[in-house]
Amino acid sequence: MAPTAKRRLRIRPGFEVTAWKYMRLSAILLVPLVWFHTIFTTLVVGAENINLNLVAQRWAALGWRVYDVLLLAFAFSHGVNGLRQVLFDFAPSAVTRRALNILLLLFWLLLFVIGAVGILGGVGK
Repeated sequence: MAPTAKRRLRIRPGFEVTAWKYMRLSAILLVPLVWFHTIFTTLVVGAENINLNLVAQRWAALGWRVYDVLLLAFAFSHGVNGLRQVLFDFAPSAVTRRALNILLLLFWLLLFVIGAVGILGGVGK
């Protein structure tokens, strides 16, 4: 092979590649979601005006509830995926890693469903 010839390396898209891509995508989506939430809450509403009535008024609109569920989903899944990466540093075998994947997925699903039901629970009332 000539020294100037380029070789192409093909990476098979498996779970780890997908998780890596998801971390980047969720981070890109989280930045505007979090910044808008922070700016709206602190500058527009004012931190001193945040109370239960404000949350009830915001959640009266379905759009705010969907926004908050998206923020919850992306932030929590991004964090759990990061925790998965850290725990994998200490997982010696493939079996342990698979068990961690399943446990973390169940952990994420359980807490996400509880949070989403808490946010969306009163839709249509």
